[in-house]
Amino acid sequence: MPVIRIATHPLSQDVKTRLIKELTDTAVDITKVPADKFVVFIEEFDNGSIGLAGKTRAEIVAGAPV
Repeated sequence: MPVIRIATHPLSQDVKTRLIKELTDTAVDITKVPADKFVVFIEEFDNGSIGLAGKTRAEIVAGAPV
C-alpha cells in the first residue's frame, strides 16, 4: 500500500479533494500501481505552527500587501 503524505497550512476541502485526486493520478501514471492501492494523508498545521525565516506564517500573512 503506497502512502503519499503532505504537510501544509490549512486548506479548504475543495483544495484537499483536488490534491488527493491529482497526487494519486500522478503517482499512478509514474508508478503504474493501481489507484485503489494508494493512501493519501494531508496533515495541516495552523499558521502559528509554521515558521519561515524566523517568522510564523501568521506573521508573514498578516504583513502581506493586500
